[in-house]
Amino acid sequence: MRCSICGAKLKKEGDICTNCYKLVQEEKNLEKDTNVVFELKRKYGIAYEINKYTWVFIILILSSFCCFAVGNIMAGLLCILLLAIVIGFLLFWDKRLSMATKAVFYETKVVYTFKFLFFDTEKTVKYSNIKDIKIFRTFSQRKYGYGDICIYANGTFPGATLLNGFQIKNVENVDETVRTIIDLVASSSIPNKKND
Repeated sequence: MRCSICGAKLKKEGDICTNCYKLVQEEKNLEKDTNVVFELKRKYGIAYEINKYTWVFIILILSSFCCFAVGNIMAGLLCILLLAIVIGFLLFWDKRLSMATKAVFYETKVVYTFKFLFFDTEKTVKYSNIKDIKIFRTFSQRKYGYGDICIYANGTFPGATLLNGFQIKNVENVDETVRTIIDLVASSSIPNKKND
């Protein structure tokens, strides 16, 4: 007889090998964990978003001035209209991205969800699989107190720790948030923590 999941030869009668049985039990235990401990969302700040697209402002405003300087008023007005449309679209896009991205931390796992347009991603990462947690900041993010959190995890693709994990951009109070996540992950590895 062979295991119905992995195809390994079974020494005893049954449908599933001991390794696959352990994995199935782990999955069932993860599904039972529904106690939300912490929720992390991507931050949307209008001042930060406008600052991020300063280069678009500069290019289109300079184009408008050039058009006005050479006497082409229609082209200058068209550049201003284009500026309004492009900035409006970029701000709308970032707002939708921030609404569609979140990580919900439970007692033994974190569930990352990202839903936008045709992309629909949901990843469940056990705390025991988290390999590393890193903060990345651009100059602009430092100015506004934001940062990106990358959670690297072991998983089905060996060596692909970020693919197995996830990233949340523009997190507010990023240092404090990472400390909270690290404490949460560390406390889940303490045996019998519920009995204390």
